[in-house]
Amino acid sequence: MVCGDVTVHRHDGLHVRLRKSKTDQEGRGAVKALPYNDSHQTCPPCAYVRWIQVVAAFDAGGRSSVIRLLRKPEAFTEHVCRGGVPRTAARAPLLRAVAKNGNLGSTALSGAAIHQTIRRRAEHAGYDPTAVTKLGGHSLRAGFVTQGARNGADGSAIARQTGHASLDSVEVYRREHAPLLGNAVVDIGL
Repeated sequence: MVCGDVTVHRHDGLHVRLRKSKTDQEGRGAVKALPYNDSHQTCPPCAYVRWIQVVAAFDAGGRSSVIRLLRKPEAFTEHVCRGGVPRTAARAPLLRAVAKNGNLGSTALSGAAIHQTIRRRAEHAGYDPTAVTKLGGHSLRAGFVTQGARNGADGSAIARQTGHASLDSVEVYRREHAPLLGNAVVDIGL
């Protein structure tokens, strides 16, 4: 994914253009939306704007520019998603490799690095070490399906965001990870 694949839409939040995916091997492409929300701490457009500020600083002046940006006294205490987005090279990688010393790179983040990041964050969050070894990028997709179902989203709405071609695939996640959802056993008075 490159910087030009993501835009902040004034009504919807983020529009993320996927050029190709597991369910779109031909590369027809699709746009997925991530909405604004009330909390600046979990607002996807705010997270994007903060990250793109780091990317733009790195592209403009390297490590020292990123350090200057991050040393600014303003804490992330409010939304930043409506204040404009720094310009970046449209073809530059959005998700960048980060060296072990914390320096941002100019190459794209690898799939293996994404898996490592997910596992590291889960470990820091206190997940069982055995469960952590099973986590990866697919876990996020499966978790989205499960949580969407638990929150009452219908299968079509879930598939629209995940790109599942078949509602049967969505149903597999619902049955495996939310077995009481839509199950008559909860309605028989046990």
